[in-house]
Formats: sequence, structure tokens, C-alpha cells
Amino acid sequence: MDIKNIKPMYVGVDEVCADWGVSRSKGYAIIKQLSNQMKDENPKFLTMAGKINRFYYEEACMRK
Repeated sequence: MDIKNIKPMYVGVDEVCADWGVSRSKGYAIIKQLSNQMKDENPKFLTMAGKINRFYYEEACMRK
């Protein structure tokens, strides 16, 4: 297994901004919205300010 190809568990604002083509403030707003949706769907999920779970983020990007 090549460690260089492993992606972090959480997505930060820089990756969100690059994926969506938005400013940092809008990137943080997207993360906050997705974190709230994720928490509403399953209150036991762990959320972190300024980051979003990669699996949930990638699923949400595919839905939109």
C-alpha cells in the first residue's frame, strides 16, 4: 500500500474551494451546511469546525 495516495479522513476549506470554485468564506459556509446536514441525519457522527468528513463530502458532491 502506497501511503502517498491515502487521503485524509476530513476535507478542509482549501479542497472545498478548489472543488467548488468559491472563496474561502463560501467554502466555510459549505462546510458548515454539510456538517449540519450530516449531524441532523446521524447525531452520533463527529463533526469538526472547518472540516467535513470525506465520505459524507464526496457523497454530497455527487448528489448536487
